[in-house]
Amino acid sequence: MLQRHLNIIDLWTKRWKIKINETKSSFITFTLKKGSCPVVTLNSIPIPSYSEVKYLGLILDSKLTWNPHLKAKRKALNTRLHLLRPLLKSKMNINIKLLIYKSLLRPLWTYGVQLWGAAKPSNTRTIQAFQSICLRLVASAPWYLTNNNLHKDLKIQNLNQISKLYYTRLHNKFQLHTNPLISKLSTNSLPGNPRRRLKRQWCRDLL
Repeated sequence: MLQRHLNIIDLWTKRWKIKINETKSSFITFTLKKGSCPVVTLNSIPIPSYSEVKYLGLILDSKLTWNPHLKAKRKALNTRLHLLRPLLKSKMNINIKLLIYKSLLRPLWTYGVQLWGAAKPSNTRTIQAFQSICLRLVASAPWYLTNNNLHKDLKIQNLNQISKLYYTRLHNKFQLHTNPLISKLSTNSLPGNPRRRLKRQWCRDLL
């Protein structure tokens, strides 16, 4: 079926004189099964197959664990924190330092949280740990102050709370969308309501 649709795309691009760089295209199979899928071609040229691809700033792995994406995101966060650390450790007003975190650091990891927020805690823990480190710098918190109390004192939501908030907003937008294909994304189950064979949490479980 996939190859048939690629053939249709190939005919359409030739009709409209559009050139596609086949070697820069990526092919990934999202499955938990072992083995490999047959080679697919575009314009009779095989499309390279990858175990993970980057699309719109998100790294998608074949099992959708989000582990590669979150590892890469943590590296980017550490780099930016290195630049902002002198400000967060300064004697500046704590509200201003919180504003710096909310404006320059938090948006970097909340991008796409509607999708990866439901990943396993073992994968998302690195992002939550990063936020705790930042808040400790902001508040100059002593070692005996727990992360939970630190979040409460500074009135900062943890990763799970932010994931639920962002996905709920997205879900509400889906429901009100005029495009019927997009509005169907707000259903609480997949089309046909297939049986869930995994204990993995889905995005809609954040509601």
